[in-house]
Amino acid sequence: MRLQITGIVLALVTQMAVSNCANAQAANSAAATTGAAATSPAVLKDWFSKYDEIRREAQMNPVDKQKADSMLSKGLAMFVPGPEKMEIQTLLQKLQLKNSIAADKLKKLNLYPETKALHFGYYQYFNDAQTLFGDYLKVQDNLMAKDAQGNSVMGQLMGRKAALEQLDIKNKALDEQLRQQLGIAPYHY
Repeated sequence: MRLQITGIVLALVTQMAVSNCANAQAANSAAATTGAAATSPAVLKDWFSKYDEIRREAQMNPVDKQKADSMLSKGLAMFVPGPEKMEIQTLLQKLQLKNSIAADKLKKLNLYPETKALHFGYYQYFNDAQTLFGDYLKVQDNLMAKDAQGNSVMGQLMGRKAALEQLDIKNKALDEQLRQQLGIAPYHY
């Protein structure tokens, strides 16, 4: 009888140990699936505040945006010598610098699981914009400028501009989705 009771107790203890181990593995698996512990709402709100300021500083005001769109849509006319070419160069240099500064500031911003995709998306946007504006400047000085692979820089500009616009649309949609999900106020210029 004593042997039976000992056997039953041993079986129960073993079953409880196996059950606890399975529960711990399930909890670890769930944590691994969702990533690290959730970032506090206050920290995320602070991140968005800093990120919004970076975007605001890099963003063109409506007058500059209209001027840039108008200038960049002129095609070869933007490369013809004269006062308009100088105005375009000044604007391109300003945009290149703004995007370079924004990329550097975003690189220094803390990285959180909840904002990681948005963080990387806007870093890529600022970095690509800086490079694109720099290449517009290169082509203004030399219509035959080549990239590191020997391809015409001018031939790539319109495609790269379109890709940058698509990245901007994707980033803005992700931004809106995250703000709704996290209860963060929408971005305003």
